[in-house]
Amino acid sequence: MPSFNAINYSTRPSKTIQRQVIFSCLERLSPILGLNNAAYIGFGSIWFTDFVLAHNRLGIERMESIESDDVGFSRANFNKPYSMVSVHSGHSNEVLPNLLDDVELIARPWVIWLDYDGGLTESVIEDVRTLIEQAPENSVLLYTVSAAGNKYGNPRERREDLQNLFGPVVPDDLAIGACKNERLQATLAEYGLEFMRSVAAEANRLGGFMPAFSVAYKDGSPMVTVGGVLATEGNSHAVREVTEAADWQGIVDELITAPHLTVRESAGIQALLPCGNDISRQQIQALGFDLSEEEIAIFQRYYKQYPSFAQVVF
Repeated sequence: MPSFNAINYSTRPSKTIQRQVIFSCLERLSPILGLNNAAYIGFGSIWFTDFVLAHNRLGIERMESIESDDVGFSRANFNKPYSMVSVHSGHSNEVLPNLLDDVELIARPWVIWLDYDGGLTESVIEDVRTLIEQAPENSVLLYTVSAAGNKYGNPRERREDLQNLFGPVVPDDLAIGACKNERLQATLAEYGLEFMRSVAAEANRLGGFMPAFSVAYKDGSPMVTVGGVLATEGNSHAVREVTEAADWQGIVDELITAPHLTVRESAGIQALLPCGNDISRQQIQALGFDLSEEEIAIFQRYYKQYPSFAQVVF
């Protein structure tokens, strides 16, 4: 079953926060990489939420969406938000080589977000490898995969499975504990970035691959997004200054698990912000409801990106 029949990708609070964080970071990179002239390439599905952000926040006016499901392809063509969105029917490993053969398209940077809904597979690895090797200079590449343990078989076999996927960047002494539960997210992110860096080195990309994104979130199943910049030799220093700055938000240490709040609840907490101290559970209880300390901390950190969803009745 296509994932758009199971999940409304536009109304998940943790995913929404993740998108806002990533696009805020892309805005900071845009003057260096010329992303206003980029092409945006991704899996728009029938919602195209990230495509709207790419146009509104980065000014991107060339967009390519890949849709493997026949019904999804028809619906995506109907729902595409702008005239400059082209929807391509087929799997990513079929469509990406065609896009890379487009002379006009490869004359500009790409912002690529391959937002898979399943686990890490050989097909995902081949997509990432192809793009690291062939994407234009000044491109940004991100991919998202599930970090749910049930996508990766027996924990005792996961080190070997990850070595088969990522290659020698995964050490032989990787502990079983690093492949279980919440630590699996960090492991997938760490070696995903190392794999991307190693492929860029093998491909002799002069600017290399510069890690810039590692963001895990959970609305139901835990997901992890990693990525970075395929810089030129000339602007790699400028990119590094941005991505290694203390206020760079693209590397997130904790899992984003945003609480599901009503509009009234989020407005009540937001009225306490910004403040110099952590909001306490007692302060929330004084408002007339309750949240866990973890939920409060996540909301306080990301309240500017927290979405408000409401049903519209006609």
